[in-house]
Amino acid sequence: MVEISLPGRLEERWWRVSNSGTPAQTAAALSELATRIYRDLLGPGAGGLHRGRCWYHCLVCGPDGAVIDEVEGLVQAFLLSGELRTVSATITARARRLRARRRDRG
Repeated sequence: MVEISLPGRLEERWWRVSNSGTPAQTAAALSELATRIYRDLLGPGAGGLHRGRCWYHCLVCGPDGAVIDEVEGLVQAFLLSGELRTVSATITARARRLRARRRDRG
């Protein structure tokens, strides 16, 4: 689940999504959102939105419901893209470790 407000307008939601999928699908969706943030909020047509702060909540759970990553609070808009790419990389690394453990056991 990811929620992001418009920069400087904490009460105005810019993005909200709650999906489920494989680790690869989730990581890809977060990377795609990071690209969209870069384009829509930080690009030349964004009108200075990058200087504002956003309300940001990101919750990522594993198939068993265990929390893999959760962040909630104010963040500078220009940091959001990197934050989502980091979460995406965390999901990918965790999935690789789990596959390696299963392979080593089997």
